[in-house]
Amino acid sequence: MWEFIFYSRGGQGAVTASKILARAVIRENRYAQAIPSYGQERKGAPVFTYARINDAEIETKSYVYKPNCVVCFDPELSVVGIDITKGKKDDCLLVVNSPEPVYTDDFKKVISCDASAITTELLGENTPPNIAMLGALAKATGCVSIDSLIIEVKDMIKGDKGEKNAEACRRAFEESK
Repeated sequence: MWEFIFYSRGGQGAVTASKILARAVIRENRYAQAIPSYGQERKGAPVFTYARINDAEIETKSYVYKPNCVVCFDPELSVVGIDITKGKKDDCLLVVNSPEPVYTDDFKKVISCDASAITTELLGENTPPNIAMLGALAKATGCVSIDSLIIEVKDMIKGDKGEKNAEACRRAFEESK
């Protein structure tokens, strides 16, 4: 089973990303949960979101405490005291919104993608990097197909904006390293 913690800031779209991920996995006839953690979220404040993916029914109904994949939308969260390594499993992967790998000593494998640059280029300033981060996650884990993600992105985000977000997702999938 894949267990994810998404670390982000309010306004970066992690909650929406986890929902799109779950929908894409369910589209593939597997099981998924998207578990947002709501509280005093506001733009720029740390936000935690959780997700699970499995081939069999998922009986656990709680936050994820021991992830095997961390998805970090902002590697600067440590400045405000957020430890993205907390509780991770030994073989944990990191998918990070960064032009270069970071936290390489803390994770078994680090996949970096400049999701912010991709979304800014395709959709303009102040666009959340969430959809591009899903492309990077798909590349890093293989837990969901890029095609299923793109279908769900276009279903949830209509019109030209959906097309451009789908392109951001595919580009991130291709450019992640």
